[in-house]
Amino acid sequence: MKTNIQNIDDLVAERARLKNQITISKLKLNKELSLVKEELQPARQVLNYTKSLLINNYKNNSLVGMGLRFGVNILLRNTVLARASWLTRLVVPYIANNFVSKYVAKNSTKIIQKTVEWVKENTSEEKKHLKPKRTVAEKGLLWIKKITSDEDEKKNSFINS
Repeated sequence: MKTNIQNIDDLVAERARLKNQITISKLKLNKELSLVKEELQPARQVLNYTKSLLINNYKNNSLVGMGLRFGVNILLRNTVLARASWLTRLVVPYIANNFVSKYVAKNSTKIIQKTVEWVKENTSEEKKHLKPKRTVAEKGLLWIKKITSDEDEKKNSFINS
């Protein structure tokens, strides 16, 4: 749209009108940009989460972390992923190790406290004096021994009488 500029006042008015248009256009553009950012927020969150799984920022070299990472590696590669494709065997342990590293970095004190409590509980003096707990296999063998010994006694008493 061309406007006829006849004098200096027309020029000043046109310049003010164009500056107004620029500011209005900037506001509209910023509003549309914020709407686009809102719509893309779920996708951005998914990408950030995926990035956090793939990039290990926690270089935790504690014994607990190393042990857990080693255990996860062995468990996944030898059992769960034994027949998986080479790509799966490469990617899944990497992601699992990153997850374990982050978990250990965030909860290292809790892990150590629970481990110490478990060791104290299982090595306390009171536990040593209690009867040891028998496994299901031991209980089964003792039951078989009891039944067979009773039958032998019945046979012997029957033969002797």
